[in-house]
This record gives sequence, C-alpha cells and structure tokens, in this order.
Amino acid sequence: MAENLRHLRALQAFDETATHSSLTKAADVLNVTHGAISRQIKLLELHLGVTLFHRRPNGVELTQAGERLYQSTRGAFSALQLGVSEVKRLHHRQSITVSLSTSLALKWLVPLLSSFQQEHPGIALLLDTNDAFAEFDTSEVDVALRFGQPSWDGLYHEQIRQEELVVVAAPSLVGKTRLPMRAEDVADLPLLHDAFNVGWESWAAQVGLSADRINSQSIKYVDSAVLLEAAIDGQGVALARRLLAARDLELGRLIRLDESRIPLDRGLYFVCRRGDQERVTVRIFKKWLMSL
Repeated sequence: MAENLRHLRALQAFDETATHSSLTKAADVLNVTHGAISRQIKLLELHLGVTLFHRRPNGVELTQAGERLYQSTRGAFSALQLGVSEVKRLHHRQSITVSLSTSLALKWLVPLLSSFQQEHPGIALLLDTNDAFAEFDTSEVDVALRFGQPSWDGLYHEQIRQEELVVVAAPSLVGKTRLPMRAEDVADLPLLHDAFNVGWESWAAQVGLSADRINSQSIKYVDSAVLLEAAIDGQGVALARRLLAARDLELGRLIRLDESRIPLDRGLYFVCRRGDQERVTVRIFKKWLMSL
C-alpha cells in the first residue's frame, strides 16, 4: 500500500493528462507547471516499466498500456471526487444548495425567501440558478426545483404545484378597457409567445376563436422571466405560467385580461436524492415550499 501511495500524485497527473490529451491542460487543472506534470509521468513510466503516452505535435496520445491504466484511474478518481463531495455536502447539514431555473428564482422563490429566513434563521440557502437539470451524482446540489413531468429515475420527487397558463398584460396596454375582455379584443392586441409553453392556439380553442386569429409572427421568448418583463413593459399580451406571474399580478404590474386558464401537463417538482427528503433541513425546506 505504501509503495502505491507514493505514486498517487503521479497517477493523478497521468489521469488528467489522459483526460485532456495534453500536458499543458493537465498542469492548468492541477495548478502546477508543465514540467512538473512531465516529471510525474516519467516517474510513473519508470516505475511501471512501460510507455504510457505517445508524444504528438498537438498533444499526447495514450499507448495500449496507457489505455488500460486510464480505465482504472478514471473510475478511481471519479469515485474519490464523489466521496469528497458527499462528505462535504453532509458535513454542511445546516445549509441547502438548491438548483432551479433563473426564471423560477427571480419570479417566484427569491421574493419569498425573507419569510423562510425569518422562520428558519439557522438554515442557509445557496441558490444555484441553472436551467440544466442538476447532476446529483457529481454535484453538491441538495434539492432541485424543476418544471416538467416526473422522469427522474432513482430520485425522490414530489409535486409542489400543477401549472396553468393565464392571459396577462400591463395595465397601460389596455387602458380603461372593461375587464374581462372579449376574446376577439385580446386577439387584436400584440401577442407575446413563449417558445417553451406554446399555448395561444389552445387558448383560442378554449375561447371559441379560430386558430388563424393568432398572430405567430412576433418575438418568441425562451426565458419565462423575460417574457413577463416584456409584458410588464407594455409590449404585448403574455400567456404566462400562473406561478411566475403571481407576484406581478399581486403588485399590479400585470392584470389578467380574461378568466381563461390553460392547463399544462407539467408541474413544479421538488427533487432530491432518495433518503435526503428525511434530512431535517431538507424536510423543513420542503414543508415551507408546500405551504406557499
């Protein structure tokens, strides 16, 4: 064991070099010099009695012996990284790292966090705003809040809200028009389109309008928060997720133009590793979310 551990640093240098096919990139990752990486690999080759890399003008290429060794080191260092992350994550039990989309953070969660902090001052929330789904196996994320359909095998998930779309606009866009507006009058206004939640055609069918009354030539918004900001700015009518529009409706920045509701087959879900839902801090956070 002692003999093997003496070469752990050399194995790490080898693994990073093999991963990036470059001594220079490996040196950058490990924050050492190019020469230090080269010396570690030469030390390892001398110890093993084999050549691990072919040197090329644009980098390095694994030999057959190098390929065999890399299959072992990649799994070993990945397991080490995962173990360190897991110990670090569980050690900081009084903090929760929450992964969620930027839109959900800006339009829903962040404005409500002061109440959580008042109720639970000993729990720190770290928000990781990222539209990509959290990789629980390789990250320190504790909880993910995601809008979608449950398809997270091996993970605990629970629905927080079922979502629907509602028709909203800035008060300045409609002036003193009587509410609720007639469907024909809504359709005559500029309609803002959400590229992810396509719903204006469904709205037209629900209110008895022909689909050709829907103008689909306007700008399409991928980010729901940007869509709502465009509506608040008076640029048009948004068919928006009710959860994300709720605060702007409450504050009067937006108003509902009619009483239609377009149901979605997706909802907002609380997702975490199986078993983590029983951690005290995670359970407290989930209970608070469910109460909103």
